[in-house]
Formats: sequence, structure tokens, C-alpha cells
Amino acid sequence: MEEFTFSGEWMKDDILYLKGITPEIITEMRSFEMTKRDVLIASYPKTGTTWTQELVWLLRNNGNLTQALSIPVYERVLYLEYKQEDSKSGLEQKQIEAGKVKIIVVIRNPKDTLVSLYHFYGNMHDSGVFEGTWDDFFELYKAKHVIYGDYFDWYSSWLPHIEKHNVMLVKYEDMQHKLPDVYNDVARFLDDPLSYPNKADIIEHLTFDRMRRNDMVNYKNISGLDLKSSPFMRKGIIGDWKNTFSDEQSRLVDKRYHEVIEAFGISLEFE
Repeated sequence: MEEFTFSGEWMKDDILYLKGITPEIITEMRSFEMTKRDVLIASYPKTGTTWTQELVWLLRNNGNLTQALSIPVYERVLYLEYKQEDSKSGLEQKQIEAGKVKIIVVIRNPKDTLVSLYHFYGNMHDSGVFEGTWDDFFELYKAKHVIYGDYFDWYSSWLPHIEKHNVMLVKYEDMQHKLPDVYNDVARFLDDPLSYPNKADIIEHLTFDRMRRNDMVNYKNISGLDLKSSPFMRKGIIGDWKNTFSDEQSRLVDKRYHEVIEAFGISLEFE
């Protein structure tokens, strides 16, 4: 297929942004001040962003499932890169270094991430319809022409900070296999109560199957997304990439994984 571009897309520092994000917002968010109460969730697309948002919001809001089940997550948790009239939050490098704000870096194995992102590309009808094959998408990935830039470049900017006391790494695969442990670890990190009276209900609410059926987090009713062909939360199966990747594509990603992710002493689950 011909080179694919989204309507209104633009590039800065090898990062592809969509039309809802402007250069002015990117500049402004670097100079805003965050408070000690704020939590920054740093995540590459399709690595467990919404899952982590829901977990953090519930911990920060006394496990209020009533609100969680009645207000969409994108109204409860703000995206810094999208302008919010009532939000003055932002991030500077010095805030990371000073430990002023707590940061959760979310990561998922790159192969399942890319397959999930490929299916998500078919949903974004507001910015342009991607009708290419997986191989077409992978060529875009190799050219670093995918939203939010290259997976490995993105993590190269965040992983140097994970040993800092105010930064925590959360793995998507752990949320699948060890959700109660992740809940407890995040609660400790945020200095929030380990146990609310409805903790068992919260953890059940956070399971992948419940999340994908919950219209407050599955983006079913948001404009600009067409989820008929593929739901926002699709399978969540670790290792599903094996049904899509060619051997050559797998080797290419493996090489970058060894060079970047493993270089920071991080091991991710691929099946």
C-alpha cells in the first residue's frame, strides 16, 4: 500500500502526533508544575494505560466503584498531551530528578504491543482509515512512523529513571497473572491504603475480562473510534503475537529488545 498518513498528523523529534495534540500543548506541558498528590502514568500505546489508570484512580479515590462505574475513565483521568481547560499539570525533567511527583512506567512485551497497536490503527476513523495489512503496519513501525514514535526509543527515555524512589515499573503481564500483587505494590508505592472494605470487588473489577466489558473503560461510546472490527480491549492474551509475526519480524524485534530493554536488566514475558 502507499505510505499511510493520518489526517493532521505531525512529527517532532521523530515522534508522530495526531491532530488532537498540538505543538503548543507539547511545549506548555513541559513547563507546568505538578503537585505531590499527582501521579503520572507513563505508557506507550496499548501497553496497559487504561488498566493502570483505573487501578490508580480507585486507589486515589477510596475504592469508589460507584463513580468508576458511572463516569468514563477518560473524564476521571486526564491525558497531559490533550488540552484540559481545568488542568495545570505537566512535567519537566527536573521534577523527575527531584522526586516531586510519583511516576508509574507501564510496559508490555513489544510484540504483543505492536499487534495490539496494529488493530487499534483500524479503529481510529476520526484521523483516517488504515486498511493495510499487518505487514504494511510493520513497515510503518520499521520506518518509525507510528503514533508516539518507536517503542524502544520511547522506553529508552524512561527506563533510566526506574531506580529512582519516585518511579515504579508496572508490567502488563504481571497485571494479567498477579493482579492482587500489582494492586498491593502500587498501593504501597502511592502510600495509599492496602485494603479497602471492598478490595475483593475492586480486584474483580480490574480483571481484564471485566474491564473489556465495562463501557466506562472500554471506549465503546467515544467518538472518533470505530470498534466494530476490533474492540478497544481485544484479547489481552500473552503470546498472541505468534499468530501474526513472521520469523524475520520476530528476530528484528528480538534484537532491539536485547539491546534496549534487557540492557536495563528488565525481563518481559512473551508467552
